[in-house]
Amino acid sequence: MARTGSAAPVPSGRRLCVVIAAGGTGGHLFPAIALAKALASGGPDGPTADAGEGAGVRLVGRRGGPESAVAAAEGIPFEGLDVTGFKRSASPRNLLAAAKGATATIRALGMLRQARADVVVGTGAYVSVPVVAAAGMLRIPLVLHEANAVPGIANRIAGRWATAVAVSFPGAERWFRVPVTVTGNPIRPEIARLEQASLRAALRPEGLAHFGLETGRRTLLIFGGSQGARRVNEAALGDYDRWRSDGRLQVLHLVGPKEGAAAGRRLEALQRPGDRLLWRVVGSTDRMDLAYSAADLTICRAGAATLFEVAAAALPAIVVPYSYATADHQLVNTQPLVEIDAVRRLLDVDCTPENLAALVEELLFDDAKLSSMSTAVHSFARPRAAEALADLVRSVVGSR
Repeated sequence: MARTGSAAPVPSGRRLCVVIAAGGTGGHLFPAIALAKALASGGPDGPTADAGEGAGVRLVGRRGGPESAVAAAEGIPFEGLDVTGFKRSASPRNLLAAAKGATATIRALGMLRQARADVVVGTGAYVSVPVVAAAGMLRIPLVLHEANAVPGIANRIAGRWATAVAVSFPGAERWFRVPVTVTGNPIRPEIARLEQASLRAALRPEGLAHFGLETGRRTLLIFGGSQGARRVNEAALGDYDRWRSDGRLQVLHLVGPKEGAAAGRRLEALQRPGDRLLWRVVGSTDRMDLAYSAADLTICRAGAATLFEVAAAALPAIVVPYSYATADHQLVNTQPLVEIDAVRRLLDVDCTPENLAALVEELLFDDAKLSSMSTAVHSFARPRAAEALADLVRSVVGSR
């Protein structure tokens, strides 16, 4: 049963205060930012009538992580906690992680009191555990969002304190004992807007120009999420020699922020005078909306954020689930998309230059297959997931 607690409703005239705990990879961080924007806007019709403005939002993340810079760029107040993840095997590091976790929980208690938090939202990263534990101690309503089809350890632990849970994938409800709402996975607003075919078409020329690509070619987008994907990168670059004479093809290859220099050197070593293939290596970009709009087909990992972004952009995809993801959740994430022929799945162990090339060559120049996959993957999209989650957060407070 959901914990009812004893916190009072938000006093009339005071802004709702929401604390969101998120961090680590973009899969946890981007949904939190999308939710923060939806809450701050005050709802689909603008600011709320009672408060006259949207909610006040604070983001809590890992000290020294990318969360601080992202929050600052978005104008969201940020608090950093010094936390360390646990090893799955016996390790002295786990003693340090436990000590830091206890200290972070004490700090979170003070932060929640000072902020006069009305509700806490956890998105599943290990940095969220001290914050949701503090919320439980203070009897502050807690909403969890689980991005993946199989919940991570942080959300399984946090579930014991939750008032309500939102999930991205149908079927994930079975992991929780409190009321569960299927919202989808919140994605960045500029990407959610790509659900409109007219906008994607309008952005395509800008996207091609932004990345130094050409009109009249088919564009293959390769990326591995916010951290990159070395196995995918290496397999893809292994196809350069096979495609070097193909003037119909261009590749936009986002290799990850740590791999840009090395991948650029490898590409330079592969290139020869007279090559007709156009291949652009980019470390990372803050304009994924343009990358999606420029692409005809993508090769990508299968994190929840990636899949829901690709779905919003109606972009056919070859997905390569990361085989070391907890509980193999990336493989499970892909199942509903595979069942409706929205994506082609290639297991990580099978991600070789030969297998990648065969799939790309089968799909990229077949208009009928691309169109069918585009329609199917778009049917999976939930571009208003952030608003749906924001509505759930408000309802939890409003019901008290």
